[in-house]
Amino acid sequence: MNYKLFLPVILLCSSFSASAEERWFEIEVLLFQRNISLEKIGEKLSDDVIAVDTSSSTSMLKVNGSGEANPVIISAQQFDYNANNFILLNSSHLNLSAQRERLAAHAAFKPILHMAWQMPVKSNNSAKPIHLFGGENLGLGTQLGDKWAVDGNFEIYLDHYLYIDSQLIVRQKTMQEQIKQQTADVQNSSTLESENGVETISLKRESDTFENNQRMVIKEVMFDQKRRLRSEEIHYLDHPLMGIIVQIRKIEGK
Repeated sequence: MNYKLFLPVILLCSSFSASAEERWFEIEVLLFQRNISLEKIGEKLSDDVIAVDTSSSTSMLKVNGSGEANPVIISAQQFDYNANNFILLNSSHLNLSAQRERLAAHAAFKPILHMAWQMPVKSNNSAKPIHLFGGENLGLGTQLGDKWAVDGNFEIYLDHYLYIDSQLIVRQKTMQEQIKQQTADVQNSSTLESENGVETISLKRESDTFENNQRMVIKEVMFDQKRRLRSEEIHYLDHPLMGIIVQIRKIEGK
């Protein structure tokens, strides 16, 4: 066997295999919140902690040094260049700007994240989720750490078609009633008294009062949606508390 010819063939096949598993696309994502009170929706928010593991996800956004929210339109200052091989695109590549402006002008909606980037989209087995977050940091000034209004994983992969798979925690602050029971003493203590030669017992009595207080709490719900889509089309993922508008575009020559 001619090993000098065999080695280039192996390397060529490996190269074809790698390119078959990934293709470069341009991704544009617009996240927005719905300005709606929790009492008006049927979605039940949990008092328990809902967890999405982002420890092994690809980081794309930096956390503001002050812990405050990033701008809606992500620029180079907020992009985590050291954590990925993606290419951030400037605002001239945002095809969904008209949709963002209409949402911002409507009292019922609030855009919280709008960005576009280029990335290699891999097969389902090889793809890694991207860590996305946006909106107000509800944990600011507390001991809770960063608690973004929307926070979690956003994954894009190829399986004959393009797919997006998102698990995002949606958080809101709400007032919760806290009822405290207080007991007041009416008499000091139990005593044994003698009256006209007859012993009587004076018992301690207690009176219960209830104090109704309100405190601010953070409640959470999971946005868990998977969608098959076609490139170039604009897709909308809906939820009572938020929405995602996404477009994936082919890149010529990649």
